[in-house]
Amino acid sequence: MPPMSKVAVVVAVLILAAPAVAAERMTIVSREAFACTNWAAWREYGQASLRASGARASKACPIRLTARTRAVVVDEDAGAGATEIRYRGKAWFVDNQRLK
Repeated sequence: MPPMSKVAVVVAVLILAAPAVAAERMTIVSREAFACTNWAAWREYGQASLRASGARASKACPIRLTARTRAVVVDEDAGAGATEIRYRGKAWFVDNQRLK
């Protein structure tokens, strides 16, 4: 193989192996929202909030994001109305209707 084609193969492999870099999209929390560490906990918390006793904070949903909090969107459609965001270096799942 000529040296130039080896370089082309190496470059092609590096391009394909590199993770896709998506443009970060900032979002702002429009109303107070609970944040959960995973989608299943987010879904369970949402279902519990519909009961008369309401939902309570747990290890899986430890924080509430106040209005006007800024975060980076990781996955806009995480499923069933959830959005995955990055806030203070951690990934959280929040209700997408509470984001601008």
